[in-house]
Amino acid sequence: MTSFISDEFLAWFKKAGGWYNEKLLDLKPFPGMGYGAVAIDVIPEDTTLFHIPDTLILSPYTSDLSKLLSEAEWETLSHGWCRLIMVMMYETERGDQSRWSGYLSNMPEEFDTPMMWNDEERSELEGTDIEDRIGKEDAEEEYKSYLLPVIQAHPELFPPSSSSHTLASFHLQGSRILSRSFTVPSSRFSDDISPPKDDSSDFSDDEDEQDEVAVMIPFADMLNAAFEKDNAHLYTDEELDIEGYTWEKGFTMKSTKTIDGNDQIYNTYSSPPNSELLRKYGHVDILPLSTELLDLLSEEEIRGWPFGNPADEVLLEGTLIVDAVEKVLGGKADDKWRKSNAKRVDWWLEEGQEDMFPLSFSPQFDDDLIAFIRLLLYDHEWLRAKKKGKLPTTVLDNDVASVIVEALSRRKSRYTGDINSDVEMIASVSVEHIPKPSAPTAVVSADNIAANSPSVDAKTLRKCYAAIVRLGEKRILHSALRIAQSHLPQKRKADADLSR
Repeated sequence: MTSFISDEFLAWFKKAGGWYNEKLLDLKPFPGMGYGAVAIDVIPEDTTLFHIPDTLILSPYTSDLSKLLSEAEWETLSHGWCRLIMVMMYETERGDQSRWSGYLSNMPEEFDTPMMWNDEERSELEGTDIEDRIGKEDAEEEYKSYLLPVIQAHPELFPPSSSSHTLASFHLQGSRILSRSFTVPSSRFSDDISPPKDDSSDFSDDEDEQDEVAVMIPFADMLNAAFEKDNAHLYTDEELDIEGYTWEKGFTMKSTKTIDGNDQIYNTYSSPPNSELLRKYGHVDILPLSTELLDLLSEEEIRGWPFGNPADEVLLEGTLIVDAVEKVLGGKADDKWRKSNAKRVDWWLEEGQEDMFPLSFSPQFDDDLIAFIRLLLYDHEWLRAKKKGKLPTTVLDNDVASVIVEALSRRKSRYTGDINSDVEMIASVSVEHIPKPSAPTAVVSADNIAANSPSVDAKTLRKCYAAIVRLGEKRILHSALRIAQSHLPQKRKADADLSR
């Protein structure tokens, strides 16, 4: 739900110093995705769509709030998104006096992400990659420990009678940041700024996130994301020569390919799996799966529903792999091995390697996963790694395959219910958020919605979304398990099948 008024936002944006191509794009609602940008006419490739000067970026460094707090109070807020959330609360409280008034008043007021679900609804996500990433309790503790003391110390900034800085407001601003924030180098605002502790963003492609800070970039955050639909990109400090507009340093959105009239304009994000789409935005993507992907699945896994998100993935945590290696080694995994194993894991992390390993719809396993397993399994790989500083080889032999089978079986056991029950749940719902799987995109026309989509209560819809996430992950795990088992000797494969 949103109070978004397109004309009001666009008028504020222009008055505040932004520029957009009025002849080529507009903002409109899209079923299941909220508001987004649409092409009014054909947009050629490499066309400037809009420009946001740095002065319009909403951040801890462009707001005046830091000047109104003591250094100690500002330092207290240097955890995660605390500063940005506090700034958004403060600027919201200021109303029309805020330079971002037309932006904040037109932001979403309600979210249907898992953060906002009740405990029963969130239990539908048991076993999925989302389960441990919602963090509602941790977020509320952050509010009470860091923000609330500062809020209570400054009634002149945060009036006790106002709703702009309550726990509910904290969740609202946090959801806005989760779904709409970008990251930029902290040095963009000042050479002597220290970024917040543990700051991270869901859109940063930079490997060194310690130098990045989450910010809100008006208009840029209006563009939606969808699997392989991107047709625009946000550029930094592109100089513009636009008649009647005085250019300032900032961010410029440009088309990356020709966009037909009435088509939605999508920003360039990495293609997100449904688990991330649901966690951040509260919706999922349903597309017809390609023949190549369907060939990886059995009839039991397709169940007459050959749809999903081709970008789905499952993350295997490093501790899961360690436990699987220990199980495969059996009696060889003694105290001596455990001490050596801890050193091997430390070395892996010190080399800058990840401790999460993604699985996707693929007939092959990630090289890093195989290398990590071999580092733990084989002494000669460990000795070589220490001596030469090189990662282990990526040969998928019988023992490595056994570890993968064990890890996948443990990961798969976390879910409740089976694939059939997931498909039945999904097939029982037909609403605008989940179009009948005949179109190549999750967006359907208003006519189709009216004709084919009976109303569905929010609880049922959330259960459906959770089932879609579970199904995508289970399919990947089942497929990967078959591939790993194919590398086992026949007897060991039979034993593995019996143990499942």
